[in-house]
Amino acid sequence: MSNVTFDLLWREAVLELLEVLETENPEDPDLAPKDLTDWSSIYIKYVQIFSKLQDSYDQMVHPQKRLDIKKALEACLGRMLEIRDWLTTLNDKVDLVSFDSILVDLKLTPKSVEIPIPRYFVSEREKELGERKKFMNALLDKYNVESSADAAAEKLIPFPEEEAIKIIQANERGRQGRQKTKLVEKLKRQQAFDTEMQVSGRIIAPNEAAIKIQSVVRAHITRKKVKLMEEEELIFIGMKPKPRDENENPVTSQVKNLERRRNIQQENRVEYEKALIALKERIFETEGPDMKEEIQDKINQWFVETRNPENGEYNSLPEEEDGGSRMILTEAEMQPEEPAEEAGKAEKKDDKKDGKKGDDKAGKKDGKGDEKGEDEHEDNEPKIPESKFVSAIEAGVKTYGDKWQERDEGNNFFQKYDAEMVKDELRPVVYDEVRVEVDKEMRVLLENLREMVEAEKAARSGKKGKKGKKGKKDKKKKGKGKKDKKGKKGKGKKDLTADRSLESLYAELVEQGIVRPYEERKISEYIGEFNFLGSALKQTDEIIRPSIGQTRELVKELCILPLGSEYLHESSPFCKSVLFYGVKDSGKSLMTNIIANSVGANIFNISPRNTDGKYKGKESTLMVHMVFKVARAMAPSIILIEESEKVFCSDKKKQKEFAGEFEEKLDRIKKDLVKEMKTVKAGERLLVIGHTKEPQLCAKKDEKAFLGFWSKHIYLPLPDYASLRELWGHKFANEHIPLKPEFDVPSLTYISRGHTATAIENVCKSIASSSRGKTVNEKPLTVSEIVTELSKFDTTESQQDHELHEWSFKLPSNPNKGRSVSTASSKKKGGKKGKDKKKKK
Repeated sequence: MSNVTFDLLWREAVLELLEVLETENPEDPDLAPKDLTDWSSIYIKYVQIFSKLQDSYDQMVHPQKRLDIKKALEACLGRMLEIRDWLTTLNDKVDLVSFDSILVDLKLTPKSVEIPIPRYFVSEREKELGERKKFMNALLDKYNVESSADAAAEKLIPFPEEEAIKIIQANERGRQGRQKTKLVEKLKRQQAFDTEMQVSGRIIAPNEAAIKIQSVVRAHITRKKVKLMEEEELIFIGMKPKPRDENENPVTSQVKNLERRRNIQQENRVEYEKALIALKERIFETEGPDMKEEIQDKINQWFVETRNPENGEYNSLPEEEDGGSRMILTEAEMQPEEPAEEAGKAEKKDDKKDGKKGDDKAGKKDGKGDEKGEDEHEDNEPKIPESKFVSAIEAGVKTYGDKWQERDEGNNFFQKYDAEMVKDELRPVVYDEVRVEVDKEMRVLLENLREMVEAEKAARSGKKGKKGKKGKKDKKKKGKGKKDKKGKKGKGKKDLTADRSLESLYAELVEQGIVRPYEERKISEYIGEFNFLGSALKQTDEIIRPSIGQTRELVKELCILPLGSEYLHESSPFCKSVLFYGVKDSGKSLMTNIIANSVGANIFNISPRNTDGKYKGKESTLMVHMVFKVARAMAPSIILIEESEKVFCSDKKKQKEFAGEFEEKLDRIKKDLVKEMKTVKAGERLLVIGHTKEPQLCAKKDEKAFLGFWSKHIYLPLPDYASLRELWGHKFANEHIPLKPEFDVPSLTYISRGHTATAIENVCKSIASSSRGKTVNEKPLTVSEIVTELSKFDTTESQQDHELHEWSFKLPSNPNKGRSVSTASSKKKGGKKGKDKKKKK
């Protein structure tokens, strides 16, 4: 792909942004989007635009273009998240929104509107993440702490030496017995064959034997030729793709090309950053003196114009915190236009005065009856909140139109920076720095002028001159001091570790095993299809279960995208805490690792099992404080709580049940956790993630606190039929196990229902690592072989899944809150019977 490709992609995205803004705010109010379907179409459009901007930004080589694309990219992403939050409001506060019917109308597939995770979340922080990894590895070696992979492995019970020897002996004797049995069977077969030959009297001559061998070999060679001819024929008629050389593979060459462009991008960026410093110095040298003279003239003119004619005193120059001479300079620029503007304003005021009298009277008479009805109607309909990103999108579109749309880049083949454009960008910066220097000089000049005025006054009156007007300055300072005191009235949060450095706190958390390195996982590893019947099921009052594809997109929208950018986290809707619930091995830990890898976050594990025996008693308050303090300083950060229902367990009976597993009280961090969560603000990029596979164990009296703590609740489902079918293909491909076209995938998919993705992955790895995996090319795998291996893994009981769905009806965001799965199904049956009776009548 060339530079023009990504320029055109940017151009397309800008034009589509203009279209979608017009769709959101049409001239005719009746055409404005109102319901869920209208806003869903706009959301899908924003996803497509964002995908184009992301690809363009990722591969754009020109450093200045990249800066402008990023502004438009983040503004588009922010608006997309705002609309996604609005869709939840329109969908009765339910996060799961089905787009299947809209995608059919737009003739799109779910894959075409999947949100790509911006690569710059991590790529632009490579240096920082690399240093952090080195620091963590050094701490792990220093304190001899296990990594997360080693800690996750089950600790085996020490085995007695005598029992180990007995097991080894029994296995060795068994092996020898099997070997002897095979040898005896082989000898018996040979003896039987020799006896048969002697009895029949058949003796094969050497020539006859040679002819038979030749015929078998020729038949084998002929079969191979026929098979090759068959493949060539299929390729010729277009029924089979040509075998490709790995070196000529277009996918491989494209990946190499994209990587090459990223390297050029990096080189151009470094060159641009060096040019910023060099060109800034040049502007200081060449244009700085003229700027200084211009600023001095304007300030001197302001001194003269604002001087008190009665006593000759000069006005003070505003302090730098209040903008310094910036307002003076802008007023000087706007001065010629002021008389015309003032005259216009006066005319407008007169018109308003005359018009108001008549309008108010008419409005009072006509509007009394209609106002109430209109207000009530408007209050019932939800209104989308005012956007914080539309102005940024418009600015991005304007920047493209002003700077790049008509720009001829024919001579800039290598896409280097434009020096003149850099100078135009740097001039305001240099001008402001020169202004600050001039302000300092002018303040000294002002003091000298004041002293001269005071001296003149003293000479006239025959008294000693007083120094300047320092009294005013002192008064100002006193006033400022009072403001500071008022600001410090409210007691701030007490810092329990104020005397310690961030590095020492981080080192302690690593030593205690609260911070550990995590596995590198990608969102593409969470494999699963979308639910193509979501809208249809919603209309039939069926219980809608989220598909893996929908869950994957929900995690991107709620967790990854807001956490990846400080600008987005400050301005777009975000959630403080998320609860992942699902059966064992449903992908909760995988999803947490995916989020951390996608944004380059730290994971702080304060789960009851991980912190048991550490920070005993009241020290748990210090632990929670340290975790939140370091997490804020090293944002983005994830605070993980596995078995989260146990943290909110205050029921004594439940605590007794778990007493044998834990040393410390399970709810010891609950109070401090809730307290810290109240202080989490926008822009801090902090996310608390909870895991649970048995949320129903939470006692009734703790349910309200447990459910209310989490901003969002995301169910991680078992793979459905479509997801299982895709999963088997991916996992076998990852292990380089080929499956023939005639392989019975539907039967395997049907048999494997109820198994998790982890079980399927383990089956594929087990087959690939065994001796059978070496012979799959010669002897293809059969369904029965895979099922035999699959039977070694337990299926998830339907009872567990049913209990989770029963519990999910208690969630605050569920529209069927208070009902159960059984009552929902019985109501549905009752409704159908009622309809049938009406029809019979």
